[in-house]
Amino acid sequence: MEDIDLKELKQHEKSHENYIKQIKVLDDRMDHLAPYEIAKMQYLYTGAERQAWAIAAWHRKKQRYYEGMAEIAQGQEYKEMREQGKTGTDGQYLSRISKGEMLVKASSHEGDYISWRGVAQTYERACNSLKDILKSIEVQGG
Repeated sequence: MEDIDLKELKQHEKSHENYIKQIKVLDDRMDHLAPYEIAKMQYLYTGAERQAWAIAAWHRKKQRYYEGMAEIAQGQEYKEMREQGKTGTDGQYLSRISKGEMLVKASSHEGDYISWRGVAQTYERACNSLKDILKSIEVQGG
């Protein structure tokens, strides 16, 4: 059975891809679009932005999860080392290995979070550009 969390991510990614495909069709004809089509493109970018933020949030949630698990793993490992008779210093250093393993997982999600956040912000700027295009068309009487 597929992880529910991963299934949620896949749904957002698929929805994002669908928005991008529709945007590309319009973008290929950018110089010949009617104002309605430009507004539709703006709407599609808004949808893509929403999905990009959802994907970014998914990665942020995973990043925070692994950071929390790192703290738990470190504490559990330290406790186990102390119960085995290791010194506090030994336990402290050995427990950092468990923490580090979880932080490595967290860091991959942090990178994806930052990337998707950037994608979402790019879509926001694209929407603003389309607004400007629509305004210029209106000023030109078209």
